[in-house]
Amino acid sequence: MSFHRFHSPTPEGIRCKAMRTSDRIRHYREKAGLTQRGLESLTEISQSTINRIESGRRPVKPYELTAIAEALGCPESSLVEHHEVRDRIQWAARTNSTAVPDPSTAKDFLFYLLEMDTYLRGVLQPIESS
Repeated sequence: MSFHRFHSPTPEGIRCKAMRTSDRIRHYREKAGLTQRGLESLTEISQSTINRIESGRRPVKPYELTAIAEALGCPESSLVEHHEVRDRIQWAARTNSTAVPDPSTAKDFLFYLLEMDTYLRGVLQPIESS
């Protein structure tokens, strides 16, 4: 799988946290200069299915997401809408200063973040409901 076309996991000039998966797929398809028919020929996903996915009328299936990402030359994570846990995992993986992230450090930091999140939600929930 090649990721040479797009180096940024987020579309430029767009508030990505608000972007849905369907918007991201459309953005990267248009950026690649492809029509829905062009994407159909690269992925073997029908144009009508691509249209329903891009319009948000149908969720993208995992195998379709993989095929679309490969055809567009971008990582699947670029096409998936904002998700707190996924974003924390990506951030934790980048916290190591070496060229190759240390998985054990990222894993430890991720567990720390998740534990802190659970703790803070438990503490803040009674405050918010009062």
